[in-house]
Amino acid sequence: MIGQPLYGAIIVAAVWLGMEVTARLAKRRGLPPELVWRAMLWLAPCALIGARLWFILLPPQSVVALGRTTEWLIANFFELNQGGVALWSGGLGIFGAIIGGGVALWWYARRHKQPLGAWLDVAVIGLAVGQTLGRVANGLNGEHYGVPTDLPFGVLIAEAARVGIYSDLAHFPPETTRFHPVWLYEMLLTGALAFGLWRAWRRGVRREGDLALWYLLIYCGGRFFLDGLKVNVPHIGEANAMQIVCGLCTAGAALWLARRGALS
Repeated sequence: MIGQPLYGAIIVAAVWLGMEVTARLAKRRGLPPELVWRAMLWLAPCALIGARLWFILLPPQSVVALGRTTEWLIANFFELNQGGVALWSGGLGIFGAIIGGGVALWWYARRHKQPLGAWLDVAVIGLAVGQTLGRVANGLNGEHYGVPTDLPFGVLIAEAARVGIYSDLAHFPPETTRFHPVWLYEMLLTGALAFGLWRAWRRGVRREGDLALWYLLIYCGGRFFLDGLKVNVPHIGEANAMQIVCGLCTAGAALWLARRGALS
């Protein structure tokens, strides 16, 4: 596991890289690239708030096991150690960040009379690039791993990062038990997605906004399977909440693309 300064530095670098890619693509598209940096004054806090709210509404199993359910996090919202407002205690959700940032982008584009679809198309490429780098921090920190595996590329997970039944070191010895590196699978997914979207963007899209829908379709479809492997996921009843969300997003994106004629 790595220290918070290095973890934070990688995340900041990932955000900067995503913004830089978006700004460069915007310039090539004929959009004002300076708006990327100005918009971040709104997008960053909205994405952060969205990410935290997602965690509050769908806390992972390890957090629920400690008694910090959604009801507790809301009831103790201003508790500074572990409450809902305690961002510094850890707990953010990428889907909440995407929703929060997307809402802010919609508002900003409307306010400045910018073409939302064109901005979404370049933004999702930058987002996928940033996600690819950001998952490196998760891997170095022993996060986002899956169930045990015998595959040669499985990773060892330190005792401090173990959750649930995998904290039982007698049954899952730390020296020999290897786990699926879900963070690596997702890094490969978003890296390939960024490259594919960039190639499609260079060739030209039929309608503005299509690439954003393709991002949702492919990313959420991939996450559906990855979250089936992952440990420490949020649940709704006995169901994997992330698979429910990803399944709905994948279906919604596919239907929307079909209506726009982008699947033909």
